Amino acid sequence: MSTMTTTTQLVPSATPSEESQWRGKLRFIPQGQTPNPSPHNFHLPAMVEFGDVRVQPLIDMRPVPTLAELPNAAEGAAQLSTHGFAAIHHPTTMNSPPYSPSNWKDASLLKKFYVPETEEMVKQVTGAKTVITEALLLRSAIWTEADALATHAGHGDQEKGEAQPLEKTQEEKDLELGFPQFIGFSPRHGGASPAPKVHLDYAPNGARLHLRKYHPTMIAASKDIIAAEEKLLAEGKSLREEYATSGLGPRWALYSIWRPIKRIRRDPLALGDARTFLQSDYVPVIVKSPNLGISEDSKETHDVESYLARWSSGQKWYFISEQEPEEVLVIGLFDSDRDKETVAAGGTLHSSVDLEGTEDEEPRESLELRCLAIW
Repeated sequence: MSTMTTTTQLVPSATPSEESQWRGKLRFIPQGQTPNPSPHNFHLPAMVEFGDVRVQPLIDMRPVPTLAELPNAAEGAAQLSTHGFAAIHHPTTMNSPPYSPSNWKDASLLKKFYVPETEEMVKQVTGAKTVITEALLLRSAIWTEADALATHAGHGDQEKGEAQPLEKTQEEKDLELGFPQFIGFSPRHGGASPAPKVHLDYAPNGARLHLRKYHPTMIAASKDIIAAEEKLLAEGKSLREEYATSGLGPRWALYSIWRPIKRIRRDPLALGDARTFLQSDYVPVIVKSPNLGISEDSKETHDVESYLARWSSGQKWYFISEQEPEEVLVIGLFDSDRDKETVAAGGTLHSSVDLEGTEDEEPRESLELRCLAIW
């Protein structure tokens, strides 16, 4: 297995929207290399697998449109239907006094204000009739190879020297085993770290397995989808080819709503324009995921197929410079209506990105709300 690192400085194209001073370091899988899965829950392969390191021009998505402005944003502005993601200026109750950044770690406040306000925003952006929040993921640490995700809900890794896991309060158990999941909120393990490896959380097969394994509440919410898929499979039909046109089940999609808790000074999120990736750029990989919500003692896991990426010269990458807490990224992870048209089925490759000169800035703090949308 080759671990040689390649760093390439690319020249941006000449269109005004892309004449940016921003450059960022992104990590890809080298040509010809098959990555080894990580043994840690929720984790991508080890950094050594991402030996093709590229310095890419980053297209700044400023000015960020409001929800009302998004449909008529300037030509070329990122949209879910074209790029696979969108940037939206969307203040919430918790972005204003009396709330402060520390309140974003309070699960009760997030449930009361942030979850319903974000679900309503996703409905307006997508037209979905139902939006169900499945998880909130807090990232607040400097990158490490294995972080708080590996120990979530008592699954997976045990800290060195820890003979027995510490007894958790009922509140902690409810947060980690309930629905939605609160990941990275453990006072013992802290928040997760950025993910500086180009990836897409779900390949189409991974998205479908996610519905069936993530949590019993997710299975119940997806019963009509799962029943339609099972009928097509029983008839020997391809879900990718037949589901969207069969009329047997509703359209459904998975999204990540990505918001800073404080202004982003380092490790911003970069998103690849889905139209600029070749089919050969996508690299399947298995990510080990726990079956949650079954019982406190269950350690069952399932293997979710995700995508990593190889670099190719036509790729275009976007971000929001010094992104503020009122600015969110709506990131496509899967869309059943787009399953037939693209290898990623409406999903977007993305990664935290290293900006030169920001290495000594304080850790990035961000919150991802992951949700299921049903039409």
